[in-house]
Amino acid sequence: MKIEEILEDFTQAPKPGSRPGSLKRKAAAYLGKSAGDKLSKTDLRKLLAKANKMKKSTIKSQRQRGIQLARQVSFVKNMSND
Repeated sequence: MKIEEILEDFTQAPKPGSRPGSLKRKAAAYLGKSAGDKLSKTDLRKLLAKANKMKKSTIKSQRQRGIQLARQVSFVKNMSND
């Protein structure tokens, strides 16, 4: 086996939702969407509702994930021009 066959090709642009902390990846996990799908305003509202529910959790790690998700969703909602 050649080393070229093993190594990934990093010269291409990354696929949408390919980064572990991306909002599209989180939408795929929480809403059941595909990681490459575009997010609508309805999807953002659903993610924000999920984040708010997670922030009320008694489990610290889940509460922190909810805070981070709410920040990401708020950033995208504020930056959208629609």
